[in-house]
Amino acid sequence: MAPKKNKVSFDFDHQSLVVTNLMKTGDFYKDVFGFEEIPHPERKPGFRWFNIYGNSQLHLIKKDVIEFKKDKSIHLCLSIQNLEGFIERLILKEIDFYDWPGNKGSVTDRADGVKQIYIQDPEGYWIEINTAKH
Repeated sequence: MAPKKNKVSFDFDHQSLVVTNLMKTGDFYKDVFGFEEIPHPERKPGFRWFNIYGNSQLHLIKKDVIEFKKDKSIHLCLSIQNLEGFIERLILKEIDFYDWPGNKGSVTDRADGVKQIYIQDPEGYWIEINTAKH
């Protein structure tokens, strides 16, 4: 098969989330996921940036008002190989987790063998954690 002409290749750079409580939400990502906080290039107030993996980042941007329905279908997804260990961490930190249908304390077993859970950050954004291999 011949290679496709004009194929464009991307690397994931960052996900940004608008938040009302910058400190609480930033501390959540730092504490629960262990993300390393990195400086905003202009060191402006109202921003907290975190390194997720490699050059992939999470950017939190403070706004006073957010009018946005936080549906589970709109989520950040992170892959981890030791989901059971991460679930233990969530339980120790008293953070609820759910399967896709919304059953508290349950894990979804997808047809492809990937296991997944969902949690919410302090702002109500959904985060999927799964065992997909990359």
